[in-house]
Amino acid sequence: MRALIRCLAFLVIVVPPGAAQDLTAGVSVGVVKLSDTRSEQALSGVLAYQAGWLSLYAVPAILHVSSTATRSTVSSSGLGDLPLIAAASYTSPAPASPSVGASLAVVLPTGNASCGLGSGQAAAGVDVGAGVSPGRAHLWGDASRSITGVSSQSSLNAPKATTLHFEAGYEVTPGWTWTGSVGVDVGTADSTHPLSRVIGLGVSHPLAGPLMLTVDGGRGLTTESPQWVLMVGLGTAFAGSSPVTPTTPLRRIGTTFRTGTGSRTASCP
Repeated sequence: MRALIRCLAFLVIVVPPGAAQDLTAGVSVGVVKLSDTRSEQALSGVLAYQAGWLSLYAVPAILHVSSTATRSTVSSSGLGDLPLIAAASYTSPAPASPSVGASLAVVLPTGNASCGLGSGQAAAGVDVGAGVSPGRAHLWGDASRSITGVSSQSSLNAPKATTLHFEAGYEVTPGWTWTGSVGVDVGTADSTHPLSRVIGLGVSHPLAGPLMLTVDGGRGLTTESPQWVLMVGLGTAFAGSSPVTPTTPLRRIGTTFRTGTGSRTASCP
């Protein structure tokens, strides 16, 4: 908890005077069914600061993890690991507003690994992506990969794999944007983290000014993938279409559910 407070305080301290309008925030609640015996619920927040081409993010989450074995259910609740993300992006004034970006993610082991709420070690990863926004449409894709032994992307992804995200959004009616997405792990898998394939569908709608409501759902395409996931978010940090930020639909899901591979014990709260 102290590490979480220090990280959030750091993001606030580095904001120069008069730049409060560049601070945005949001909160999300979600549930994921990982298998017939394992599920997770999450309450997550996002604090973001943008200064021109540079964006900084902190994404803390409180998790509840349940695992059913034979005739008993073991559950744990508490703070999960903390992702800190620095993203740089550029959008061209050319037609269709092409954009490119890259980000560095560092995940601090603030969760209790023995209760299945964290990985127990720090992680880091990189991400590169590009997109275009012709008219009312948005198309973007990115590739992310951990550069440490554990996954910096999500507990839903294989730690040694490269994860590809492809998303397409369209403003069907004024203020209502629908987004379809695909997430695919490619590369090396291991016995504890098989490769994952996920499709998603989301909708976003501004309520007042920059305040936005988001609803995102996903479903696994293979037996090794999460069975389904659902998230609802509210805040001012979910606008924009940069492919390397944690606020796009599949990224909101992956960044929130970050429990690691720790085992659950009956003594965990």
